[in-house]
Formats: sequence, C-alpha cells, structure tokens
Amino acid sequence: MAAAAARVVTRAPGCYDGSVRSLALRLGLSLCTLASTACPGGGGGSGSGGGSSEGGSSGGSGTTTGTTTGPGDSSTAVADSGSSTTTDQPQGECVLWADECGPDQKCMPWSLEDDQIPDEIRCCAAPDEPDLVGEPCTMQEYNGSCLDSCERGALCVLDDPEGLTGQCRKYCQPGGDDCQPDETCKTFYELLEDVPTVPLCMEQCDPLVQDCSVPNWRCIPDSPTQAGQSGFICVSPPPGDPYGVGEPCALANQCESGLVCVTADRLQNCPFTSCCTAYCSLSEGDGPCMAIDPDLRCIDWMSPDPTWEDVGVCALPE
Repeated sequence: MAAAAARVVTRAPGCYDGSVRSLALRLGLSLCTLASTACPGGGGGSGSGGGSSEGGSSGGSGTTTGTTTGPGDSSTAVADSGSSTTTDQPQGECVLWADECGPDQKCMPWSLEDDQIPDEIRCCAAPDEPDLVGEPCTMQEYNGSCLDSCERGALCVLDDPEGLTGQCRKYCQPGGDDCQPDETCKTFYELLEDVPTVPLCMEQCDPLVQDCSVPNWRCIPDSPTQAGQSGFICVSPPPGDPYGVGEPCALANQCESGLVCVTADRLQNCPFTSCCTAYCSLSEGDGPCMAIDPDLRCIDWMSPDPTWEDVGVCALPE
C-alpha cells in the first residue's frame, strides 16, 4: 500500500498531484511506496519531487533519506522516523498490532480504490491457510483490498504490483518491542493527513553490502533527515529500471543497489532535485568516491546506531 497527503490515483508520468509533491518538498521525503507502483521516472519537471531536504549539518552527508510512503509499494511516502515513537492508534474499527477482530477475521488497512492509499483500518476476512511472517504472500483483487494470505497480525508487503505478490511483515506498536532485534518498527503514512498509519517490522540491513534477505529488495535509509543520521531498512524494488550514479531519482528506492538518493547540492551536475550516488566505507577512505568523481569524498552518514558507524556516502564536502 502507499500513502499521500491527499487522495492520489497512481498515474504516469506525473503520478502525484501538486499537493503531494509539495508535501514531499516540505518534509524532505522521497515520494515512494512499498508496493512498487511508483512514479516511473525521477527526471524532468513532471516527476515527483523527491529528496528535497536542504544541505545537511556540518560533517553530515546532507542527503535526502526519504524511504517509502507505504509498506509494500514503491510510490508512497514513508514515515520520517526510523524507530517511530508516536503512540497514536491508527484510525478504524481495530488496532493493527492488537488484532482484536473475530476468529475468522484480521485487522487490516483497507482502501476503496486501487490507489495504495488506506482509507481506514478495518476487520477483514482472514485466510484459512495463512502464510507466516517472513514468507511469500499474495493479495487478492487489488492492492488495498485488505484480503491477503498472511497470518493475523501481518500484512502482505507487495513487491510485484501486477502479480500482487510480496512478503508477510508483522505489525508493531510504535515505541514498543514487538519487532526482532534486527528489525525496525517503521510507521508508514504518519506524516499524511487523514490517512491511517501502518506500523510494520521491517528488516534492518547494511547498505554497504545490500544484505536484504528478500531477493531484489533494496537497503535504503529508514527516515528522511538533512544529514544522514538514520538507520537502514529493506524495502521492495522500484517498479522500473533502477538509476545509476549521477542519474535523477525521485524515489528513495529508485537507485541501483548500493546507491542512495541525495540532494542535488551534494553532487556535481545533478540535473534534478536529487540524484543517485554511492555508499562508501569510511574505513576505506575517499579513494572509491574519487574514482567516481575526483571532487567527491566519503562523507560520514553519522548514524546514531554503531551498527552503521562505517557507513558513508560519496558526496561533495561542504
């Protein structure tokens, strides 16, 4: 599913209306969903404005770290905190992480239309032989129908919007301890007005090795900040071909594996609001970055978690 500031129907090439693009610009978000039906391209004025946070603090990477807005799509806008601390319950007749629906039902985000934006949280029919958390799954009818093959307390996060297939991910209570030690409770849609939030346990990863357990999923920043300073989670791949170093990006997961979408001021000759560049290892120094462009340096991502203390990004020094 995906999220937006106002109700949005997926479209191309300008798949988001002005209100959604301006929201992304204000919040430093990349317009990106977790279900892989996103804007087809990052270049040009008609694309959604992704990664628009301004230059970072001194010593930071100054990157846009927007992730995806919805849990199973590449065209939504994701929550802006890697480990959400909000305790507000989603709107609807049930609470996702409590799942107090009847024995043959499960609590799910539901959308009237096939637009990946949840309208409400409701009790829906549960599958007879459910797929477990971490297993492949399917969704019936359309993305947002609330009818999937996952067990109660889990959502099918799509990575193939046409085939309606993906992986089951567990709901979590923001600020709680529902997730495994190697997961982040990521709240999706929390910055979007009148859209229910969907918190999910997402697999943490190392962007230097791109070690997501699900094939083809991308390891990207878990929150949008002005100077890196985030953790990293696995999300579904972009709907089209990924972009290489120096190419425009509008979605946080739109770059090739091992690359990250950063603001234009941190790269030479970036033709768009944001462009792809490479992650780098601080312990290896500036050499790999200078091999890409002699003016680039390996800038500290400054992640607050020591798990990612060696992560940097190839960017222009401030």
